[in-house]
Amino acid sequence: MGMHAIDELLRHAPEKIVRIYFAEGKRDEKILLLCEKRKIPVQWVSKRKLEELAGSPSHQSIVAEIRERQFLSPQELLQRTEKEASSLVLMVDRLFDPQNFGAILRSAECFGVSGVVWSKNRGVDLTPTVVKASCGASELVPLVRVSNLAYALEEFQEAGFFAVAALAQPSAENALTFSFPQKTLLIVGSEGEGIQPLLQKKVDHSIFIPMQGKIASLNVSNATAILLALWRSR
Repeated sequence: MGMHAIDELLRHAPEKIVRIYFAEGKRDEKILLLCEKRKIPVQWVSKRKLEELAGSPSHQSIVAEIRERQFLSPQELLQRTEKEASSLVLMVDRLFDPQNFGAILRSAECFGVSGVVWSKNRGVDLTPTVVKASCGASELVPLVRVSNLAYALEEFQEAGFFAVAALAQPSAENALTFSFPQKTLLIVGSEGEGIQPLLQKKVDHSIFIPMQGKIASLNVSNATAILLALWRSR
C-alpha cells in the first residue's frame, strides 16, 4: 500500500504486481500511465475495501495485489554471495516496530546489502505497513526469514562471514574507525530489547556509534543506516 511503495514497484519490479486498486474518485496519472505501459489491470473500489485489502487505513487510496513473495534460505543467499569479493548481510533481531523495519529495509536496498535476515518468531513480519515504510524496497532486496537466528548466524560464519553486532557496551569498537571484514554479517536489535544474549556470545566483533549529545542512543533504523553507510564507504 502507499503511493511511493507502489511507484517503486512499477518502475523496478512490475512483474510482481497482479493488480492495482484505487479508491473511488482517486486518480494518479503517473501511476495510471505506468500501469498502462506495464499492462497491469486497475480497479476502483471503496476506501473501506482498500482498508480490508491492506489491513490498515494508511493506504493513501492505493493498494497493489502482488505475487507471493519467495524468501531465500540462508544456503541460497550464501550461494549468491559466494563469488562476491565483498558483501554485507544484515541480520535484524527482536524488532517489533513495522516503521523501523520498513526503514531498515529501505536503507538496506539503498546501500546495496546482499540480503536481510530476520526471525519469523521474534519480531514484526513483512506486513503491508512494513512494505509501505520501505517505499517498496522490501520487494527489491533479497530476504531470508528463519526460525532460529543463532543457527543462521553459525551458518554464515562457517561460510566465511564475520558476525559484527551493534552494541553499546565497553568492549565494543568505535564504528567510525572499525575495519569491516570483506564478508560481514551485521546484526542490529531494537532499542528496548536489543540483541539477544545468545547472539551476543557468538559474534566476532561488536561496534558502537559514538554519541556527542545528551541522548544515549539513536533510533535503530537511523543507526543501521549510518552503519551501512560506513560499511559502503570503507
